[in-house]
Amino acid sequence: MQRLAPLAAAALALPALVQAQEDAIGEGRTGPVDTRDSEFLKVVEGIEVLNAEGTVVGEIDQVLIDDMGRPAGFILEIDGFLGILDRDVQVPMESLVWEESHYVTKMTETQLENLAPWDE
Repeated sequence: MQRLAPLAAAALALPALVQAQEDAIGEGRTGPVDTRDSEFLKVVEGIEVLNAEGTVVGEIDQVLIDDMGRPAGFILEIDGFLGILDRDVQVPMESLVWEESHYVTKMTETQLENLAPWDE
């Protein structure tokens, strides 16, 4: 019986999603309709990255996507001060963990510093 709960929840949500899509088509809008509010979505650029001890080691500069359009990694700005003498490095998605208002890296500062610079 517990296996049916997710199916029941999906079945209850489906009419609202279908109606939102039909409304968009009726208004001449195309593409998927995002029914989430703006609090659900966050911009990650500029968000701090801390190490396990809670020290800021950098900040997110960009999100990298793969050839299928899925997030695949981050470009971090590390070193430097106030944007001066900082450098960009690439880290994989799984090397960072989201913790409410910032990311925590699984990598040590030494590992981050030893990464090759990212140069677009």
